[in-house]
Amino acid sequence: METLMLLTYITFCWIIFKVFKIPVNKWSITTAILGGVVLIGSMLMGMAYFHPGSRSARTYFVTTGIVSNVRGKVIEVDAKPNVPLKKGDVLFKIDPTPYKAAYDEAKAQLEFAQKRLEDSIRLQKTAGGSKFEVYRWQKEVYAAQAKLDKAKFDLDSCVIKAPADGFVAHMRVRPGQMAVTIPALPAMTFVDASSETLIAGFGPEPLQNIKPGDPAEVIFPSIPGRTFQGKVERILPALAEGELNANRNMYSLTTRLPEGQIPVIIKLDKPFSEIGLPMGVDAISAVYGAHEGFWSHVAIIRKILLRMMSWQYFLRFH
Repeated sequence: METLMLLTYITFCWIIFKVFKIPVNKWSITTAILGGVVLIGSMLMGMAYFHPGSRSARTYFVTTGIVSNVRGKVIEVDAKPNVPLKKGDVLFKIDPTPYKAAYDEAKAQLEFAQKRLEDSIRLQKTAGGSKFEVYRWQKEVYAAQAKLDKAKFDLDSCVIKAPADGFVAHMRVRPGQMAVTIPALPAMTFVDASSETLIAGFGPEPLQNIKPGDPAEVIFPSIPGRTFQGKVERILPALAEGELNANRNMYSLTTRLPEGQIPVIIKLDKPFSEIGLPMGVDAISAVYGAHEGFWSHVAIIRKILLRMMSWQYFLRFH
């Protein structure tokens, strides 16, 4: 793009010299060169400041480690790696035998407590039974109901289902293995397909010119020659470089702090599912700030530059 601008300026200067018959000497040549440096340099700096671009854009997604709520032997694995799933689809099943027995026992205890409560109430009304017995069996009914609810929860937890639309990226469990309730040992890794987000990293200098709602464009090296439209959704308010975790040791800020890029979330007009790219691919993006006057027209330079970069990926082979 810089070469194109330079050639355009040289052509313009040549026309000016010819039309107006300006003598070619050290003063006219120096003026033309300095004018080109100032003009082209100002336009490029204005483009970078008011309409910034980012080469460190990428699509990100959320993964969840699937951990069962109950411990038991896996008897069936329904999910297949990298096969799309809907929310509520069965991932795998745990042997429900001990939990079914606990449920039946809790149910029997609740029925017994309810029967004794009914007897106590009837005796109190007809034969002057003790109110204490009524209160005691009311408490037993509440306790039995709580045990039954817990037993039902454990029994239902023997069937592990997909938490959202997505797919299993890493399968670690097989029939016959033991599923445990330890978060550090998930049975599988689930990818939430609806969580895919494009995040671009911008330097801190043009940050004040990036606002939610600003138009943006994105190109993917995997799809040369195409440009995707979008808008700035939001700017993340915190950087990992400035994070201070609670610790018993005192912090020292004498070390050199790295310069962090500002994460900017860009929402494309076209859903990721229609683009047809793997999750996590690289991208190049540009944001066109809402400015009036001369700097609003400089955005065309960024747009041309972005499209030239997109077309050059046709010539890159690895």
